[in-house]
Amino acid sequence: MIHSCELDLPASAIVSRNGEMVASPELLFLEFASELSIHRLILLGLQLCSHKHGKPYEAITTKEKLESFLANTAGHRGQRKAIRAVKYVKNGSASIMESLMYMVLTLPYALGGYGLNGAVFNYRVELNSEARKLLYKNCCYPDLYYKKERIAVEYDSYTHHSSPMEQGKDSIRADALAAQGIQVIKMNTIQLYDRDACRLFAHNLAARLNKRINIRTKSFDKMHVHLRELLPTAKPVLKAENS
Repeated sequence: MIHSCELDLPASAIVSRNGEMVASPELLFLEFASELSIHRLILLGLQLCSHKHGKPYEAITTKEKLESFLANTAGHRGQRKAIRAVKYVKNGSASIMESLMYMVLTLPYALGGYGLNGAVFNYRVELNSEARKLLYKNCCYPDLYYKKERIAVEYDSYTHHSSPMEQGKDSIRADALAAQGIQVIKMNTIQLYDRDACRLFAHNLAARLNKRINIRTKSFDKMHVHLRELLPTAKPVLKAENS
């Protein structure tokens, strides 16, 4: 369906790329607001604001740019939904799985998440001299970090953390952070995909954050299902142990 709109747009709505005039990332986000579900729109925002560790200049856009743009598009189709979605967007995700873990753990109950907000993506933690010697680096970037509580949540995918070498590095890294007063909690792929295991993880994390998960919102179950529909369809399978 084609829609025609005669309302003015901010000057930044159209940008030049390789000599062609195209929609800006901020306009793209607004345009998709009327086409995507609220969960997919939040995920789009997270990915538009994503970048590699320590390289924010590589992000396509930022939460602040999205907010500023949307504030000047009153009356445009999808604006209210876009403003709602961008409330839950944060800068700095380094992967789509980090974004999905963040959504499951931090979105409010009404959107199917566990409401453990306050986490930031890939916060730069400066390492002390001993940790630098062990890890051969000056800093590290936990996937999700609760600054006030000094708790880091790491996503352990089987793709990048399956070898003994990588697992050893992860353990050293966790010990190095623990020595600096930062508690590391790991969520693996099975825990994210398995609804019961994920719920248990969320409750354990909540206890360490001195929070309680008390879901009374009637829409939680339905919205949680929609949220889980965003997970890639190639679900991990646990191999049966030899008897």
